Amino acid sequence: MTWQPTPYTAPLLVAAVASFGFAAYGVANRSRGGRALLWSFVGVASAGGVWSLAYAAQLSATSLGATLSVNRFVWLGAAGLAVAWPAFVLSYVDRAAWLGRRRFALFWVVPVAVAVAVWTVGVDPLFYADPALVDAGGYRVVEYEPTPALLAFVGYTYAVNLFTFAVLGYAAVSRDGVFRRQAAVLFVAGVAPLALGAAGTAGVVGPENGFVDFTPVAFSGTSALLAWVVFRYRLLDISPIARDAVFANLSDAVVVCDADGRVVDRNDPASALFPDVELGAGAEEAFDDLPAVAEAATGEASDDEFRVTLPGDDAPRFLTVDVHDITGPGTVRGGTVLLFRDVTERETLQRRYRALIEKSPNVIAVCGDDGLLRYVSPSIARLLGHETSEVEGRPVIDFVHPEDRREAQKAFERAFEDAEPQSLTHRIAHDDGSWRRFETVIERLFADGSEVVITATDVTETRRYEQRLQVLNRVLRHDLKNDTNVIGGYADLLRDHVDEEGDPYLDIIDRKVKTLTHLSDQAREIDVALHSDAGRTDIDLAALVDRLCDSLASSFPRATVTVSVPDSAVVSADELLESAVRNVLENAVVHNDGDDPHVEATVVADGDRFRIDVADDGPGIPPIEQTVFSEARETALEHASGLGLWLVHWIVTESGGDLEFDTREPTGTVVRIWLPRANGENG
Repeated sequence: MTWQPTPYTAPLLVAAVASFGFAAYGVANRSRGGRALLWSFVGVASAGGVWSLAYAAQLSATSLGATLSVNRFVWLGAAGLAVAWPAFVLSYVDRAAWLGRRRFALFWVVPVAVAVAVWTVGVDPLFYADPALVDAGGYRVVEYEPTPALLAFVGYTYAVNLFTFAVLGYAAVSRDGVFRRQAAVLFVAGVAPLALGAAGTAGVVGPENGFVDFTPVAFSGTSALLAWVVFRYRLLDISPIARDAVFANLSDAVVVCDADGRVVDRNDPASALFPDVELGAGAEEAFDDLPAVAEAATGEASDDEFRVTLPGDDAPRFLTVDVHDITGPGTVRGGTVLLFRDVTERETLQRRYRALIEKSPNVIAVCGDDGLLRYVSPSIARLLGHETSEVEGRPVIDFVHPEDRREAQKAFERAFEDAEPQSLTHRIAHDDGSWRRFETVIERLFADGSEVVITATDVTETRRYEQRLQVLNRVLRHDLKNDTNVIGGYADLLRDHVDEEGDPYLDIIDRKVKTLTHLSDQAREIDVALHSDAGRTDIDLAALVDRLCDSLASSFPRATVTVSVPDSAVVSADELLESAVRNVLENAVVHNDGDDPHVEATVVADGDRFRIDVADDGPGIPPIEQTVFSEARETALEHASGLGLWLVHWIVTESGGDLEFDTREPTGTVVRIWLPRANGENG
């Protein structure tokens, strides 16, 4: 057979060699990338190679018979590309539903039918009418009239290609990073042959006589683009499979590096977390503050997790980093996926809880159902002198006083049976051999767990303080009162044995005895107020103040007492409120050094509360004593002169009310007490 040279033979042979080379590369690297993407890529390359090589042979043939015979292989390549190209595009954008047998039949039925018809019927008369070879300027090419079947198939291929170009165009616009560049290059590689082929059909390019199909000729140029996207942008190593559904929508930050450690993609959370990381930058440069991350991106894939601390302007951020081989274990490594999870809030909370436990004034321990201590807070060294390493692993009952072990054991067992916390008071051994008293709460750590948490509060000093107060209170209430009664009795006996000059001294003794007796009675009332378990009750202030003012006028005839109260003023207050009001009224008279003390008591509504005002014209309460009550403490140089006002302060506070002292002009004091209305009391 005689062959003729043409200007298009060399480009077509270049395109054929490049296409077959890509197909061989894909088969050799079949373990990389997605299966559908890889084999559709091999199909595109193989079909393009067959088309280019067959068309080079067709143009080189010098007889019509040889030309039409070789042309059958041209249609075989064109039909194969019409199937492989949409399959490649759909697998690239992860439209897996379109790759199913039924739906994908829309793409392969027509090309397969064309290939079968060409090889059985022949292109003449199927596609070409009256084909002939004509001179095209030094070489001969086929000339023919297109049949309706040819026009229909060409229209079909244009429609399919336009669909795939729309899909690729959308991928190029909607994605970012390396995937945007991949899609853009593939878009150009697909559009260029179609556009050049359309230009040849329209007569814009090519010889004046005959017809040259520039579609396979363009493959020589697009092969360079295909090489660029395969080798530079790792088409078969890093593909955008499921990226839109997973990668871009992850709340965690994801950075993708290629096999050389270059950053090739990242999602929006990663951009926010690492704003200075540029695409294409090396891992060492991108993560210069996180050398462990750079090492994970450039070293051997370990599929492991580690923690890093990311420096920040305000505060550091704590991250966990998951490292994954992008192609899976047992294969050639094509890149690395770095998954960053921000655990700053969790880490901060854990550190706070750890600090609270370590600095807690209590001993906090975790004990298993086997009775062994599994964790003890460091505070045990400060409170009991034990080191945690010496205590953990030992039975908790070993540290309890022998007399308290039975009760402690029962509380421990109940904690596993009952969801309610178990409380007990017991003694715990100190490292120096002494015993400290603790109030302990035992409760389940988790509802379905086998551990309890033990919180032990050292109340040794508190109990000692309470015991001392009880002793002092007993002395003040009982012994002091008995002794003052004895003193008063002997003073009465002395009146018959001293002259008139001694009477003033005996009067002083009587007054002091009464003062001490009154002090003892107030101590009893305070003891009741501080240790009473009674709650609040409804009290009618109007009736109470009216009655106490009548009693005050009877007890102190020299005093002028006036009262102004509404018909009703019901408050919710401590049951000992009567004691507090009586003390305020009596103080207004007892501490008045005038011959005719005046006391004014009023009850008025004040918002959602009632207010008691007790005003007198005495010398007033010294400012130093008012400071003591406002600060609720006494010092050696600043103290209240009696217990009465302390009693008032405690009862009013326990009632949920407020107490205030004010000065009257020209002399005197106003004591104001606010108390909450009872439920249902109208304003």
